[in-house]
Amino acid sequence: MKTKILVICFFLLQEAIYAQDSLTAVKSKIISLTPLSAKVKEVNGIAIGLGGSLFENHAGQTQKINGLNLEPNPLGILMWLFTDSAKQRDDGTLLIVNGLTVSTAGYGKKVIHHGTSVSLYNYGKKVSGISVAGWANSLDQGNGVLISVMGNDLATMRGLSVSAFNTSEKMQGLQIGIHNYSNEMKGVQIGIINKSKKMKGLQIGIWNKNDRRSLPLINF
Repeated sequence: MKTKILVICFFLLQEAIYAQDSLTAVKSKIISLTPLSAKVKEVNGIAIGLGGSLFENHAGQTQKINGLNLEPNPLGILMWLFTDSAKQRDDGTLLIVNGLTVSTAGYGKKVIHHGTSVSLYNYGKKVSGISVAGWANSLDQGNGVLISVMGNDLATMRGLSVSAFNTSEKMQGLQIGIHNYSNEMKGVQIGIINKSKKMKGLQIGIWNKNDRRSLPLINF
């Protein structure tokens, strides 16, 4: 009798453990709402909602969206007003997006994007491709084309940066704007005011300044 009771208890415990594991298991989905559930590892298709990186509910894993990411967030402007881009850069990665993102808000600090992003702002970690922002791009790393109305602020950039105010620590490529600054510049700056502390390339603008000289119109 005791043996039967022990066997029954064993199977009941096993079923309970299996049920618990099934609740916490990560999975892939074709269509998902955002922010993504902690049980969703990746979306291969369409993600739609308030945004894939607004809340850190990923339970420790990096989540992925492969395909179309739509974020019709009505709080986009308010989020920008209360976001400090200077505090956005972080070593962790919360979300990786491969494909197209269309958002009325923008990415948070722990996002890597490969593809095309059209949004109000982008405070992501890395963009490889095209990022068009209605206000600003603030990234650790950019590879490709970054276009915004007010500013592109990057730690490192390779490619084309177009905005009213372009700022980067290390830049390889082309900056076009009203005011262009790069601590280390390899390429071309075109604007009204161009500045670089360490320049290898060409500056074209009303006033140009680098580590060797300051000149109007053209500097090198």
